[in-house]
Amino acid sequence: MKTVKGIAVSPGVAIGQVLVLHAEELSVARRSVTERDIPNEKARFEDALTKTRAELLSIRKQIAQDIGRDHSDIFNAHLLILEDRTLIEEVILKLKTDKVNVEYVFSTIVQKYTIAFSHINDEYLKERTADIKDVGKRVLANLLGKPREILSKIEEPVILVSHDLSPPETAIMRKDKIMGFATDIGGPTSHTAIMARSLEIPAVVGLVDISQKVANGDTIIIDGNHGLVIISPDEETIQKYHG
Repeated sequence: MKTVKGIAVSPGVAIGQVLVLHAEELSVARRSVTERDIPNEKARFEDALTKTRAELLSIRKQIAQDIGRDHSDIFNAHLLILEDRTLIEEVILKLKTDKVNVEYVFSTIVQKYTIAFSHINDEYLKERTADIKDVGKRVLANLLGKPREILSKIEEPVILVSHDLSPPETAIMRKDKIMGFATDIGGPTSHTAIMARSLEIPAVVGLVDISQKVANGDTIIIDGNHGLVIISPDEETIQKYHG
């Protein structure tokens, strides 16, 4: 048995088996394009933006129906990033000047924005880095034709453990399938933490390397009241939490 201390962001207790959700790294190859290819690359980019916008609007609508409009407004930040003219025009300009495929251009620019935000000495703005990363992954997934709907396919109740979870990933969690979650990074003001509280899913974040310390099928306890994760608890500890 091992106890790991993190940040309590959503109260409650969950006891169950682990499902480790490893971050899906989208591989983006760099390839040259000709002047003639640029209109098609631009069209692919605009189509990916449109698809991503539709996904986010659908999630926002669902959340507004399920738990209220106040909580669905979290996704306005994602939509603002998606519609940022500076970012969009920078991608199109770099596409024209560098003459490389648009997904490569987009991924390098998102990476630049992510690094810049992560160095800002403001905790709230620093945590918006996660929003930029998530929007970037969604656009890339649509450019590469790889939809991201892993959480909707979970069949049995589990406790989710991951390096990080985005607000849209948290938003589509079903309480009958996700009993609680724990992540390596995150803080109390992150959009993911706010979504967890709204959905009343016990959650502990900021655990540094919890995704490396557990494996699928391990039994853990999420103590969202005190910010604790107990790995392989003994029977006495389980009974104590069962009350």
